[in-house]
Amino acid sequence: AGVLVVPGTFTVEMHKRVDGVLEAVGDARSFEVVSVRPDPVLPGTSQEQRVVFESQVDELRRASLGTIASIDEIVAELDAVKVVLGRATTSGSLYEIANSIQQRLKAERDRLADNPDRAIYNDFDRMSVTARLWHARYAQAVGAHGPTPEQQESMRIAKSVYEDTVASLTELVDDEYEALKSAMDAAKVPWTPGRGIQR
Repeated sequence: AGVLVVPGTFTVEMHKRVDGVLEAVGDARSFEVVSVRPDPVLPGTSQEQRVVFESQVDELRRASLGTIASIDEIVAELDAVKVVLGRATTSGSLYEIANSIQQRLKAERDRLADNPDRAIYNDFDRMSVTARLWHARYAQAVGAHGPTPEQQESMRIAKSVYEDTVASLTELVDDEYEALKSAMDAAKVPWTPGRGIQR
């Protein structure tokens, strides 16, 4: 649903898209947003601080979900790589490298989102970034309060873990995986997803 805005005056406009062209529909309208509670925030905080915090949580969640999707794509590419290398006449070391990269990618993914296999049995060895962000962003259905000190701490830890994970992924994907793809090209391994146009 997005972030609850600070009470104030807002403007809305309607548009329609026809054959890819965006056109205005009618005139812009102004409306007033008021708080449903007389004192909706925690002592020492303001509505503006709440909006900033919730926007930061949503932005980290957006980045984290995009990173998870990217990891899933590369893990799928490596599944295909392992199938091709399993049949290839090249050295078995390329398969071992591919498998090592894939396993470490999966471990980094588990830091971002709960391992689905372990989640079935509620077997968690640590809180993922996704779980921490859920806690940081939690609000009652009509609440506009927060963030609590605990929510701020969840956000701080989630941000730290995310940044550490991205650093590890950069090395795995930009260095090790790219080196593997170059080695596969040099060894004339048949094409696999993620290796671009073959020359």
